[in-house]
Amino acid sequence: MIHRGGFEETGFTLIEMLVALSVFAIAALALMRLDGYTLTTAAELDARTMASIVVRNEAALAATDPGPIVRGTSTTSITNGGRNFIVRKTITPTADQRLVRIDLVAQDQGSNARSAMTMAKRVG
Repeated sequence: MIHRGGFEETGFTLIEMLVALSVFAIAALALMRLDGYTLTTAAELDARTMASIVVRNEAALAATDPGPIVRGTSTTSITNGGRNFIVRKTITPTADQRLVRIDLVAQDQGSNARSAMTMAKRVG
């Protein structure tokens, strides 16, 4: 408070206002950056979730396929949920002749998010 001639003036000085505005601006910038980080993280999680769904669907198809097992690596393109995925399936023998190992990798072409799964399937 400033006393001048018996009158009391109340209020903020220009310096106090500038400090308050600076603190507010820094807080607002931090919140904007956090918002951008949240949106990026949500998009990445969505892409990884979709890749996981695709790889699980492909695992279910591989597990229930009654056709002959063809060892080696194959690559297919799949569209799911409006997104394009590249699915790589690698079938290799195991020490047990009754089983094969199937490695599946699904990669979203738009975001490069990927999901992988390994399973065993009985043959013969």
